[in-house]
Amino acid sequence: MESSKLLSGESPARHGGLFNPLPAKSSLTFHLFPNLPKEIRDMIWEKSLICERYIPVELWHKDKRSGDFCRSELLPPTDQEHRLVLKNPPRPNAIFCTNAESRAAACRFYRVHLPCYSAKGSQLHAPGTFWFNPELDTLEFPGFEHFTTLANDLWRHDRKKKGLRNVSFSIDGKSNFLFHCFYKGAASSDQLRQAVGRFEHVTFIHYSLPRVMLAFTRNSFCYTKRSLPFVYPRSLPVAGATGSFSRQQDPRPIEDNVLESFSFDGFPGFGRMALDWRNWFQELRAGRPCVFRFAYAADECQKPFITDEASAMEYLKDEDKKWQESFDWEIRIHATNPWRSGYTIPEQVDSGLETAFGFWTFPLEPQGPFANPPASRKAVYDLSAYRPELCVFHF
Repeated sequence: MESSKLLSGESPARHGGLFNPLPAKSSLTFHLFPNLPKEIRDMIWEKSLICERYIPVELWHKDKRSGDFCRSELLPPTDQEHRLVLKNPPRPNAIFCTNAESRAAACRFYRVHLPCYSAKGSQLHAPGTFWFNPELDTLEFPGFEHFTTLANDLWRHDRKKKGLRNVSFSIDGKSNFLFHCFYKGAASSDQLRQAVGRFEHVTFIHYSLPRVMLAFTRNSFCYTKRSLPFVYPRSLPVAGATGSFSRQQDPRPIEDNVLESFSFDGFPGFGRMALDWRNWFQELRAGRPCVFRFAYAADECQKPFITDEASAMEYLKDEDKKWQESFDWEIRIHATNPWRSGYTIPEQVDSGLETAFGFWTFPLEPQGPFANPPASRKAVYDLSAYRPELCVFHF
């Protein structure tokens, strides 16, 4: 839709709440469960564990001078001592602590066990255990450094020798995404080919500016004459704390112009880079089938803080406040600067639209919108040919 002119005194509406596709939890108790045969009980335990998870991971190496572990932006030697770090550890499933039988079932289900650490800032917390299911878990790497080391560790500790099947790469202007460095990080080219050859799903994810900034930013990142739509992208998912999630085609209405003007703000080369990496991975895989996607979400900085429904609602309240402040500032600017009278104020098309905490995914196709980028360093793409898949984190 076209952006509307400023209506004096018009105030933006409030948020429409959270989008939650999960049914309400039942409080019913099945008292005869202990009387079932153990084989049936084990099947029920396993059934309750089946759910995809999305988990960001990092490898921190030991600094030879200080002896401290830290994340390096450069590739450390492959034989250097390292630690697996989870910045946003997934909440343990309740099955782990129901009873001894359920815990045993959970340990079998998450069959790969690696020592790990959680981190707050630059400080590592006490060590723990990373429980990993190769079939259902997706690991997000901040760039491509260290990837092969962890992929090899997961494969060696997997009794079924499946290894890392589902991987996501967060690539931005800070990531080391040169392909020769990816090779350099592997102990051998054969090891790299084997790790990439085990892939079944590969995602390249981009985290945009916060939604309010996207709505009020004017031509900031456009190295082309096309400007961003002046619409509050309420439908755009927000990056929350990660863990269990469900996926479906997004059932919510999406504002006009949002998909037509997708912004890769600050990193206009993302689309071309993701497509190049797709092609390189396919070469390493020697044509074996694999599903490639790219993903998109807003406001990565808030990921560690949005951990439950209460913190999600607090985020939306704060977003409303920032929207109101930006809205009021625009009104004052229009009043004092007549030369800005042709500007428009971002509008909320549907104030009742619920916010999803998670991310959108789209197919990454060789002949898709990134295949022939129009202008050099273009930051806006038309993705209206796709209906996004919505991945929503479970609070």
